[in-house]
Amino acid sequence: MRKIAVIAAVLGSCSGVPVIGQAPSVTTDVAPAIVVRVPSASLGREQVATVLLPTSYATSRQRYPVMYLLHGGGQDHTAFATRGWFRALASRDMIVVTPSVGDSWYVNSVADPNAKYEDFVVKDLIEYVDKQYRTIASREGRTVAGVSMGAWGAMMLGLKHHQLFGAIGSFSAPFGISRQDPNMDMTSRTQQRFGAPATPERLERDPGTLASTIPVESVPLPYLACGNQDIFVADNRRFVERVTGSKIP
Repeated sequence: MRKIAVIAAVLGSCSGVPVIGQAPSVTTDVAPAIVVRVPSASLGREQVATVLLPTSYATSRQRYPVMYLLHGGGQDHTAFATRGWFRALASRDMIVVTPSVGDSWYVNSVADPNAKYEDFVVKDLIEYVDKQYRTIASREGRTVAGVSMGAWGAMMLGLKHHQLFGAIGSFSAPFGISRQDPNMDMTSRTQQRFGAPATPERLERDPGTLASTIPVESVPLPYLACGNQDIFVADNRRFVERVTGSKIP
């Protein structure tokens, strides 16, 4: 539980993350983080990710918890790396990993069977990080968090794969993107990724549905933040009402 407490404290300290619409960083200097190439059987190619190791890593033999920090739409693995708050995380006893996934929404696309970004994160990326670094390779030592598209992705992945994560951080998540609306415009490429409303494919890609179907005792510790003038604040309030109605703390 101490590791989860550390992760929860870090989630709270990251509430200054940028919101949707920010362009990807043009710099390749991510120091003190590094960029790694991750082999992905799920995607059939390598994917890049930014890894920030704690300053104590080189001089210790201890194992560290890992935060998978997911970027938003229009961003990539460098989205957070040049931020002062991100660099300051190196003083924490944890590893931070940001994968690059394009505009995939972190799902296995219903429309494109080759776009298995959910599998890339929960299978390939986690396996790679646990093999390459001294991690606490358990639910108690692992969390997933993100901003905007990444916040939605973090909640979806954290709930769907609750056996992998002990905590979820969601900053300005557009929870309404996967709503079960029978009049949804399915010509949208984004909506095609989720599948048609009310189908099993869409239901298993919707955080609101997942939150209501998982036993309360199995739900990772959720941390949600959204400004009261944010364009997604209504989505977040509805999501909070839904999860608290399911007795999720």
